[in-house]
Amino acid sequence: MAYNDSRYVKIEGHTDLVKDKVTGAVLNVSKDVNKARKAKNIRQEKEREFENLKNDVKEMKDMLEKVISAMSKTNG
Repeated sequence: MAYNDSRYVKIEGHTDLVKDKVTGAVLNVSKDVNKARKAKNIRQEKEREFENLKNDVKEMKDMLEKVISAMSKTNG
């Protein structure tokens, strides 16, 4: 999205803000905001991956306990 086209107007005194002439919305066009948003998305994805790994380990532990229990019943 190009913020310098005729749809957007720079807001005086705010270098990182523009106003959408069509919707009236004020948009923050700071590159820092985009960097922060990207970093947040990466962090959330890592958190999801970690939670998935924790769940996988729990499932493996549960399966191992069942195998051990079944083996002890047949051997004992």
